[in-house]
Amino acid sequence: MIKKTLLLPIFLCLLTIACQRTLTYTPIAPPDGVDYKIDRLESEIVNYEKKDAEIGLEKLQGQTIFYGSSSIRLWKTLKEDFAPLSVINHGFGAATFPEMTYYAERMLVPYKPKTIVLYCENDLFIGKPQRTSEQVFDNFAELATLIQNRLPKTKVYYISMKPSISRKTDWPKVAKADAMIEDYIKKHKNFTYIDIRPAMYRPNGSINGDYFVGDSLHMKPAGYEAWTKIIRPYLLK
Repeated sequence: MIKKTLLLPIFLCLLTIACQRTLTYTPIAPPDGVDYKIDRLESEIVNYEKKDAEIGLEKLQGQTIFYGSSSIRLWKTLKEDFAPLSVINHGFGAATFPEMTYYAERMLVPYKPKTIVLYCENDLFIGKPQRTSEQVFDNFAELATLIQNRLPKTKVYYISMKPSISRKTDWPKVAKADAMIEDYIKKHKNFTYIDIRPAMYRPNGSINGDYFVGDSLHMKPAGYEAWTKIIRPYLLK
């Protein structure tokens, strides 16, 4: 007869293994079929790795990483806007969710971040044929699943896609994808949805064009100021 004292460690071991099981995600839409080189932005990633290596990876661990596309990369006042938090800007090019997933093992995991802030609005607009809202959601969920598996204790904040003037005809698709992402986030621990869209409009309901540079896609400092007012309270809780 096996003694109870021997059964307890075995039970605890099995419980630990069960709790550490790998999460999986089953796509709801046909495969994206990425038709661009997944490593087309490799040079930007290498630049981050070189810069961070000079500082020392250990010194950068446990901080807040802003990870996403050019709206993150071009946020020049990021460190000042979120002081006293220690923040890292890992925005790159016209990144898509598949690319963010592809580079997560290099741009997120080694840093063991306390917090990750995600932003990306390019999946609908890069590559042909145009992705559906469901495919955009799948792409996000793949990244979210990777983060949950590799960084289970990290808090994740997702910034809603902004209503870029240059992409006005696709706003309904953007809104649909975001609604699906928001619903996903409500069901997953450590994830929070931050809606910045209200900050992009004037009181009369029109989009605030003063927030955008000439391409009607990227933002001026005033746009980032509006974002900061909404995002900062979440991160400083």
